[in-house]
Amino acid sequence: MVEAYSWGREFQLGYHQHPPFWAWLCGLWFSVFPSTPFFFALLSATNAAIGLWGTWRLTGELVKNPEQRLAARALPLLTPFFTFYAFKFDANTIFISLWPWTLLFFYRASERHDRRATLCFGLLSGLCLLSKYYVLLPLAGCALAALTSTNGRNWLRSRQPWIAGALIILVISPHLWWLTENQAPPLTYLHSRLNWPWAEILHRFFMTGFGLLGMMTAVIGLTALVCTRARGPRAHHAAMTAGQTKWTALVTLTPVVLTLAFGIVLRTPISSEMMIGVVPLLPLLVLQAAGTCPPRPLARAAVALVAIGSLGLVIGAPAFMYYRVHTKRWAKQIPYEEVAREGTRLWQERVHTPLTYVAGSAPYSDFVTFYSASHPHSFPWHDRSFALWVTPERIHQHGLLSICESNDSHCLAAASLYATPRTVRIPLAVAHHFGHYEGRMYNFTFIITPPAVP
Repeated sequence: MVEAYSWGREFQLGYHQHPPFWAWLCGLWFSVFPSTPFFFALLSATNAAIGLWGTWRLTGELVKNPEQRLAARALPLLTPFFTFYAFKFDANTIFISLWPWTLLFFYRASERHDRRATLCFGLLSGLCLLSKYYVLLPLAGCALAALTSTNGRNWLRSRQPWIAGALIILVISPHLWWLTENQAPPLTYLHSRLNWPWAEILHRFFMTGFGLLGMMTAVIGLTALVCTRARGPRAHHAAMTAGQTKWTALVTLTPVVLTLAFGIVLRTPISSEMMIGVVPLLPLLVLQAAGTCPPRPLARAAVALVAIGSLGLVIGAPAFMYYRVHTKRWAKQIPYEEVAREGTRLWQERVHTPLTYVAGSAPYSDFVTFYSASHPHSFPWHDRSFALWVTPERIHQHGLLSICESNDSHCLAAASLYATPRTVRIPLAVAHHFGHYEGRMYNFTFIITPPAVP
């Protein structure tokens, strides 16, 4: 998350791993709100709420029966898509808010030939592509869904897809220019993620598949329980028509299948987190598979379970906090916030100009950017390919604070490349604190290179 903050401060047309849109949003957010963990959590919650709203609107397009629609809208609340996994903000979770609305306008455009929806679909698809290239996989699901539908094929034969495509290119054109001007760093990063060892690839493959299935456990379990125990009259038809079911299955399952397939073919690591934003209709597919299951008791049970679970989490939070503080895991908590404060203090004591650039062992530079009152620019790994906004001239003019773990020889060697006769090295042990509890001590070397004397 702090990576989104450090990138968002720069407002570049691209970054070394991903396109820029989600980082821009983070930068805009913190140009209005204070840079505190609370407002970072609020950003994540807002992102999830927008996505949940879009999912409800999309479900309303597909399900017409009021009781079935209520059940379909309640079931997503049982998944971690909009809760636990959404409690962060990065290039994956941005799709929690963007993709449901993209699907909504795609459905209206391809199935109803709504020209305004076509424009909205093109705009949102461009923003998705401007967030992460991974969106090409779920967009392939949209293409398949259109090809297998009569209305979709008619839409594809019209001028509307060309208009949407032109709008996509227009939206991403600044980023395309940036790619050509900077030798396409995200593609270089992608290439570095290929051809991993087979043992790791197969481990990631099964963890991703079972992880996504695990996220649906509550939905599947509750639906099965209610359907087997419910009595009385049942609905006379399923939630969606056969055509809508095929459409929903294609836009939902295609990115899942392609993600797993590309992980094997390219031997690149994948994770279930990559897909949490592009499968908002998975609960609806479970409801459709339940057939004539009474929707009213299912909706009531889902809402009740969400309410009980939420209340239980609130009540249990103090106990969990107590448990976490008294476990060895917490004792190993890395002191990111404390390092930021100490680094800023040491700089201010020895240098009489603002702290502008910070580098060091990743991800300390990003954490200092967020937690330091100076909010300096991040220069991770002392590597300009990771931060194209940093130049030797700017380092010469503003100076550099490097924070290295004392046993990180690579970081120490990289910091020495920017050292001058005025450079000062300060070893310091820092621990994370919570209340009156203190975690494990970590040894750091703070390397202060002041600005050049004019």
